[in-house]
Amino acid sequence: MALNLPQGVQITGPIKPGYESVLTFEALELVAKLHRAFEARRQELLKARVARQARIDAGEMPDFLPETAHIRAGDWKVAPVPPALHCRRVEITGPVEAKMIINAFNSGADSYMTDFEDSNSPNWDNQIQGQINLYKAIRRELSFKGENGKEYKLNDKIATLQIRPRGWHLDEKHVLVDGQRVGGGIFDFAVVFFHNAKEQIARGAGP
Repeated sequence: MALNLPQGVQITGPIKPGYESVLTFEALELVAKLHRAFEARRQELLKARVARQARIDAGEMPDFLPETAHIRAGDWKVAPVPPALHCRRVEITGPVEAKMIINAFNSGADSYMTDFEDSNSPNWDNQIQGQINLYKAIRRELSFKGENGKEYKLNDKIATLQIRPRGWHLDEKHVLVDGQRVGGGIFDFAVVFFHNAKEQIARGAGP
């Protein structure tokens, strides 16, 4: 299946039926915009991370950055915690697989952090199917039928959703912008945010 892609965007992974629902032109435009804004800095930080680790391995003790001293010395406070996150006594996490999402939402936990990184085995199909699953779950449309015929559906009351994109040290090798691999975290965030932020806000849950 051929996709309509923004200028400079290439997708090298297979496009299976349904993938086009999340790999839209507009969502990929956001991916490209964020990549062009942050990729140079991401690469700088990855190099600095290696150098920093070498110094720590040589005996240097971790410390705060001198250039951020004015922030630590300043008089400020963060915004209030959103009402949906006031109660986080019980929190569950797991991959963005359909059955897991439904069971986690229905678990009775206060919040559910769905994971696009290590627990998800972040290959191309898992990442894109995970985006589709999350899109449906946020709209209360996700269901799953097991091999034994058991059906899984979302309850009326579900856990508060939190989303963990991949770390900025990981690439999404199947998506290129201007010939460069896109950061996995940027790709995950951009696609989730583009498709679901307004829906989450409308439901009073925040993006």
